[in-house]
Amino acid sequence: MGKYSQLRKITQVFSEYGIVLTGQRKHDHFLFDLRMDKIFLNGLIYELEYALNIELEDKKVINIDAPSQLIALLLD
Repeated sequence: MGKYSQLRKITQVFSEYGIVLTGQRKHDHFLFDLRMDKIFLNGLIYELEYALNIELEDKKVINIDAPSQLIALLLD
C-alpha cells in the first residue's frame, strides 16, 4: 500500500474521531488539548491499525502524545 493511500485512510479515521490534522492542531496533546479519554485513544489506535492492516508495538505506542507522532509511527 502506498503512502498516499495510507495517509488517506489515516485522515479518514482521525476525522471520524473529530480530530483536525491541519495546522498546529496536529501537535495537540491527546489527553490535555483534545481531551480524549484513554479508552477512546486506544480505540483510535486500534482503528488506525485495523485500517492500515498493521500492528504497532505496545512500547512505542505508550510514548505517543499527539496525532503527528502517531502518524509518523504508522508510516514507518
